[in-house]
Amino acid sequence: MAADRAADRAEELHVELAALLARHEPTLTESDRDALVRLEEGYGWRPGRRPVRPEPKIAEFLDLFDRAEQEELTYGTLTVGTVEELRNAFRRALSEAL
Repeated sequence: MAADRAADRAEELHVELAALLARHEPTLTESDRDALVRLEEGYGWRPGRRPVRPEPKIAEFLDLFDRAEQEELTYGTLTVGTVEELRNAFRRALSEAL
């Protein structure tokens, strides 16, 4: 039961990421992409490390990953590894768009 809920929630997060990418990817500048990649690679969206005033579209991605990480690590409502899968999907999507 809990595993099913975790899988459902993971799928919801992947859908949310896909929606964000569909909405924002066409408008991302090269510097936006670079910033997102640097943030993702350096785990820069972790509390205390994220930019002070990110651009709104960048903030949406940061918020998604903040929530996912909190669900996985703090609340245990996601299977361990879900956030890493989400990050991999994010990296693939950005690299495919280049």
